[in-house]
Amino acid sequence: MELQVTRRDFLKGSIVVALGAAGASMLGSCAPSGAAATSEGATPAVGSGGSSNAVTLHRGYGAAHGDKCFTSVVVATADDGSILAVSVDDYQFMPAGSTGITPVPNSDAGLAAGYATGQVLMSKTVNTDAYSAMMKEKAQATQPWLTSMRAIEDYCVGKKPSELKKASIDTVSGATLVDAPNYLKLVSEVAQSDAITSSGTYSGDGSNLKLGRVNAAAHGDKAFAEAVSLVQDDVLVATSIDEFQFVATSSEGFVPVPNSDAAFAAGYAEGQMLMSKSVNSEAYSAMMKEKAQATTPWIESMEAIESFVAGQKISDVKAKGPDAVSGATLVDTAGYVKAAVEAAKAA
Repeated sequence: MELQVTRRDFLKGSIVVALGAAGASMLGSCAPSGAAATSEGATPAVGSGGSSNAVTLHRGYGAAHGDKCFTSVVVATADDGSILAVSVDDYQFMPAGSTGITPVPNSDAGLAAGYATGQVLMSKTVNTDAYSAMMKEKAQATQPWLTSMRAIEDYCVGKKPSELKKASIDTVSGATLVDAPNYLKLVSEVAQSDAITSSGTYSGDGSNLKLGRVNAAAHGDKAFAEAVSLVQDDVLVATSIDEFQFVATSSEGFVPVPNSDAAFAAGYAEGQMLMSKSVNSEAYSAMMKEKAQATTPWIESMEAIESFVAGQKISDVKAKGPDAVSGATLVDTAGYVKAAVEAAKAA
């Protein structure tokens, strides 16, 4: 298992990525992003009654299950570091004609140029029925993938990250995945990393907090976005957004998603690799500055969008046009905001 992270340090403009075996230490310390702000002129919404408490969403990537997929994790933690909610997904390439498979957005458009012939990228969460049926046929799997993953996510709630590192195959009741301990270890590592974060506030003890996750075509047709939103009652407490795009393997400064040096890479078109824009904000922003005269680092615009939606009632979150969010200069700002709302509604 490997964890992939990036430091949000704009003064230095640096990116630090930790890639290693399960349990490997993070490289360096990472500074957390600042507290989330509400949209200009908006009054923060309040969920269930009680005191207001800070929450941080941590995002990270790893190789929790073999070398044919990569894992995406978002963890919500309280001020004391305890885990409030977890959302996990795996992305894997599949033959384009696989029965019942729904590929990630834009797989029928520009994104597909990065695929090897006859391959498409899919989310196991979105395709739990089709993927589970395939695993039942190939490996005699007895339970749907998402059922096991929900059991793993639920097991983490209320625990400190350090409690997840000593898990065995039988630790999680209701999970039949042989790699359950690897998923727990990755959750633990991501929860303790401040590399990619967003924040918000919730009320009460947080027992009614929920995470929703969606994939969307938020920006053109050459990438797909992943939005994970934390919800309390009708309030969008916080959101974490990233976007994945193919770049040439010869591109300087880019770090691909985990397992890009292993079996996962069989799904790549020759000379292509899949990368996270959050992990590669510096390199991606430099490329956009050269190609499209972009003036603001991608990650800064994304943080502004995440701050904009935090604390609003889901029904009140609206953004029209590229100038809707102060601090965000992305032409498709409204598309990212829409993805955050869709994720909140999926919680």
